[in-house]
Amino acid sequence: MKPYIYMIALLLLAAACGKSTQEENTSETMSNTYYFLVGSYTNAPEHGIYIVSFHPEEDSLHINNVASEPENPSFVVANRNNDRVYTVEETGGESGGKVTAFSLDGGNLSILNTVSAGGDGPCYVTLDPSERFVVVGNYSAGNFSVIPITADGSLSEPVQTVNHRGSSVNPRRQTKPYVHSAVFHPTENRVLIADLGTDEVVVYDFDATQATPLKESPVYRLRVEPGAGPRHMVFNQQGDRLYLIHEITAAIGVYAYEEGKLNHLETHTLLREDFEGNVGAAEVRISPDGKFLYASNRGDANELVAFAIDQAGGLTHVQTIGSGGLTPRNFQLTPDGKYLLAANQNSNTLLVFDRDSSTGKIAPTNIALEINKPVYIDFLD
Repeated sequence: MKPYIYMIALLLLAAACGKSTQEENTSETMSNTYYFLVGSYTNAPEHGIYIVSFHPEEDSLHINNVASEPENPSFVVANRNNDRVYTVEETGGESGGKVTAFSLDGGNLSILNTVSAGGDGPCYVTLDPSERFVVVGNYSAGNFSVIPITADGSLSEPVQTVNHRGSSVNPRRQTKPYVHSAVFHPTENRVLIADLGTDEVVVYDFDATQATPLKESPVYRLRVEPGAGPRHMVFNQQGDRLYLIHEITAAIGVYAYEEGKLNHLETHTLLREDFEGNVGAAEVRISPDGKFLYASNRGDANELVAFAIDQAGGLTHVQTIGSGGLTPRNFQLTPDGKYLLAANQNSNTLLVFDRDSSTGKIAPTNIALEINKPVYIDFLD
């Protein structure tokens, strides 16, 4: 009898282990839900900042909540703890645009306060690495502001506003400065400002321990090809390569970075060889593994473009694919790099693409969400 009992015991143990493993796998699958913020342009009271969840196991996207204030929260970011959210109010007029702070708790956004952006048409907001300040790019005003964050996460009025000066060669787009983005260096205390109107990327020292952290005399000014129109940019993890979208010419520029200075290495077009029509390059992202770069192109192209990144930081074209809608102003990779989500502003859709981590190529899925004029995506960890 003892061998028989021993065999039953082994079978029961194996079944228990199998069940445990199955439960772990199921739990892992079920927990693979992504949450993110979507900034938008507003046309009705029910529009605003959307909190969205993506459930791959259900092939679905869901709007979980909407913060219907302020107006035109086009660019939105969360802090590292995911309990504070900051957005621009992309408006203008006599008092200029605004910046609003929210608390995020239990999937609900509650306004903490709203302050001046220091200029018209704020289109970009980012937190400095210490999360003591936000920096806001005011497109229409051609300036940017530094705004302190208080202990409870609310905002003080701007302590510094820096006005750019100059113009460039495009008579329709570059008659004056148009500040379009602000990116902090990953390891150095510097912030880089891309100005579409002056064809410059301006490098500034930034010391977050000071009450006025920005040294307003630039460290360096990179002048890109005239008429290129610098827009958004991203550093590699090492911080020695900067990838810059040239909006007007629909290209991606590669620049070496060393001790505050930038040196042009190469430029790659985002256009197909036989393309004719309007363009407007918009967003640039690097995959979490650092091996691939992605860019979007609006206008009549409405495409996403993938490049492989070599060991020297150079780019090789991998793929050009339709964005599945109109005006892919923004897109974002999930934190694990498995998916790419494209925000098509003028067709009011969010679309999910599968991503092959070995080739970098993306493929459309049937997962989509109707959402009013999506402009920016920020994932919550």
